[in-house]
Amino acid sequence: MSEFKYVAEEREDTYGIKKLQDKILEIMVYLDGFLRAHNIRYYLMGGSALGAIRHKGFIPWDDDMDIFIPYHDYLKFLDICEKELDTERFYLQREESKELPDYYSKLRMNGTTCIEEVNKNKPNMHQGIFVDIMCLNNAAPTRFGKIKQYYCAGLLKARTLTKMGYKTDSKKKKIELFISRLVVNGPIKKFLLHEVRKYNKKETVEKAHLFGRAKLKNSFYLTDDFGEPRYVDFETVKLAVPQNAEHYLEERYGKDYMEMPSEETKAIYQSHAMIWDTEKDYKEYINGQI
Repeated sequence: MSEFKYVAEEREDTYGIKKLQDKILEIMVYLDGFLRAHNIRYYLMGGSALGAIRHKGFIPWDDDMDIFIPYHDYLKFLDICEKELDTERFYLQREESKELPDYYSKLRMNGTTCIEEVNKNKPNMHQGIFVDIMCLNNAAPTRFGKIKQYYCAGLLKARTLTKMGYKTDSKKKKIELFISRLVVNGPIKKFLLHEVRKYNKKETVEKAHLFGRAKLKNSFYLTDDFGEPRYVDFETVKLAVPQNAEHYLEERYGKDYMEMPSEETKAIYQSHAMIWDTEKDYKEYINGQI
């Protein structure tokens, strides 16, 4: 579907993850073509957008890829995947499913392995190499509304972590997880998600990404920064970023986003993959080697 074919190229592999990045990009090239064939907008987000602008590809130590899809296009994407996804090669892990109780989806490649620490004891979960697909929601029009939206999402995230068996040594996080386990169920869970997504029914000045790692001040962006996707160089292909990606990145990471981080800062961003393999199916690891 895509006019761009991914061809792996020789490049420095300082962090030993080039083969993983190549396979992620192979998934993304398929996804790019699939989305464009169905007139669905997407944008590289977070570190993937930063890599596109600063490195013209992956951040060298980054082992994942994330995209935004605006809310209504996101719903359209999930619906179309039911009928037209190449299921011989790919598997859609839908949000709010038994496998993925979170509020985003993943497109995984069959016959590969990408096992994260939190999922190592889940033999019935597809754990192929993936691209994360995030829903980009409209933001509340007032500061109070945005704060409410952010913390409603926070409670939902905490409940998700408890379902995934997340462990922490932080007393604060332990309390948050305990409260969410007690409170975020049934009607309350439905109410919280409604509060997060209710602004998608109208045009808003800002967009919100509320199910990631960003703090409150870095979770809201100008709607005008997105607009028509802009295709830029990404390794050997071209992928879509927000129309005003530079301002989006400034809002997300600060004015010095083009500067290379220190080794200490790099160490904060731990690898997503506990085990990865571009040629073996995850079941070979789940059933015998973990």
